[in-house]
Amino acid sequence: MKDFNETTIFKTDKQIVGRLLKYASPYKKNFIISLVLILVEVGISSLAPVLLGLIIRLIGSPIAYDDKIKYLVLIGVAFLAIIMMVSVVIYLQNWLLQTSGQKIVYNIRQEVFLHIQSLSNNQINSIPVGKLVTRVTNDTNTLSEMYTSVIVSLIRNTLLMITLYVIMLAIGFRVALMMALLFPFVVIATMIFRKVSRLSYRTVRNNVSEINAFLNENISGIKLTQIFNQEEKKMNEFKEKNRNLKKSYYKELLVFAIYRPIMFLFASLASILVLYLMTQEIIKSIAAGQSLIFVVAQISLLAMLYQYAKDVFEPVQQLAEQFNVLQSAMASAEKIFDVLDTTPEISDSEDAIELESFSGQIEFKNVWFKYVEDEWVLKDVSFKVNPNDTVAFVGATGSGKTTIMSLIVRNYEINQGQILIDGIDIKQIKRSSLRKFIGQMPQDVFLFTGSIKSNITLNDDSISQEEVIEAAKYVGADSFIDKLDDSYDHIVRERGNNFSTGQRQLLSFARAIVYKPSLMILDEATANIDSETESLIQTSLEKMMAVNTMLVVAHRLSTIQHADTIIVMQKGEIKEMGNHQALLKRKGLYYSLYQLQYE
Repeated sequence: MKDFNETTIFKTDKQIVGRLLKYASPYKKNFIISLVLILVEVGISSLAPVLLGLIIRLIGSPIAYDDKIKYLVLIGVAFLAIIMMVSVVIYLQNWLLQTSGQKIVYNIRQEVFLHIQSLSNNQINSIPVGKLVTRVTNDTNTLSEMYTSVIVSLIRNTLLMITLYVIMLAIGFRVALMMALLFPFVVIATMIFRKVSRLSYRTVRNNVSEINAFLNENISGIKLTQIFNQEEKKMNEFKEKNRNLKKSYYKELLVFAIYRPIMFLFASLASILVLYLMTQEIIKSIAAGQSLIFVVAQISLLAMLYQYAKDVFEPVQQLAEQFNVLQSAMASAEKIFDVLDTTPEISDSEDAIELESFSGQIEFKNVWFKYVEDEWVLKDVSFKVNPNDTVAFVGATGSGKTTIMSLIVRNYEINQGQILIDGIDIKQIKRSSLRKFIGQMPQDVFLFTGSIKSNITLNDDSISQEEVIEAAKYVGADSFIDKLDDSYDHIVRERGNNFSTGQRQLLSFARAIVYKPSLMILDEATANIDSETESLIQTSLEKMMAVNTMLVVAHRLSTIQHADTIIVMQKGEIKEMGNHQALLKRKGLYYSLYQLQYE
């Protein structure tokens, strides 16, 4: 399976931008309004150098002093009006973009998380959790700035450059044409920067993912690190990953540090060129004996062209910063789309049906399954479970017991054969519909941060407080819940580490019971708990056996002696099948396991 965290075939910028724009299409009205505001801003901003030229002409004009002051005040008011109008336009533009950008990123984050949930256990297990966290958080946040500032700023700066250069052509054609000689060098430098920065940003995103994955794994397993005194070794591993991240950031900064001064150099050359050409014209005019008004007009033109030249290249320099963010966003988008483009191994068929009810009948017909190529975990497995029966699976580790449980809820897809639920092929049933009727109690219990109640109901508001209390009493969990000051509102810390193993198991059992399943699956649920807790669960199991179909993966054979059928597995095959007494009389594999355990 392709690891979507390490992309081998890179998407083109055109493909990425095209997909990013699709997410923006529901908010195109806001972007259009922002574009209109940009046009207004560019139009108003381009008038500032003209006002500067008017001031210089006013100073050199022969009109009276009082009139000069009056006109100077008018020009000052015009400057102030321009500043205020631009400020208002920028405010409106930023508000529209920020709100739209956050909505877009919210939708992308939702889509990524939903898609991750659709992936199979096999796919999820092959991906470090830290990398998935990076995709949903860091990478989507990087996209936020692109939507809120970069795209529109790129348009604004492009329009501003074009507008200012057109004005330069109108007021100083020869100077503007000479300045255009610098543009090819600007384009070449930008293209090189774009290519190199894309590679550097991709490296940064990979290294960020690596360090997040390392942190997630090692913080979760820090207890084991401390037990085996491996702190120094882990620190050295972290130093190496941290060093790689630092180096990639340095390369990224180096690219930007080179590009920005180059753009500044071109801007300075443009300004020098304007000063040289216009000063030359002014000197010629003075030498030719031109009037003071004419010379002042040329100085005014010089001031305007000089300001326009600076303003033309200022957006180019800003483009460097925007490219900085844009390339980071493109690298993040590439990673996000790698997740979204990963096809789930298991999906509902187009004609999949909703399961209205489930009597509890299960049948395996010649089922073959493997996790990896050429290593069969199940080999031609066939059995049938009747409604309200209790069937137990026993056998050595790796014999395929847990795999059978996973296949029933379609965590994995079988390679050959057929699994039937009430006579219907499992592939023809919607997974959500199927799992609605199945309660699972795994050996490794996972509790979410929250309250006891939220962990039992999984935040399903349709489950009442009375149903929660009833489920807890049913499995005996009330024996410790009622002793807590805040009872069912008691806070559960991360992974339930403020509860014992037995208490977590009882909460898991209550969680399964509260959904009133038609089929209960217990995967070695009593393997790691104390005798008192096992007794509580055993009492609950006996109640369940009378009303529900139950599948039990047994570690302790004492817990399944009353099962209707016991299936003995060995190396992916069913070796024996029958009830406890019948299997003991046969004196086969089950008899040997029983003797070993009790001896």
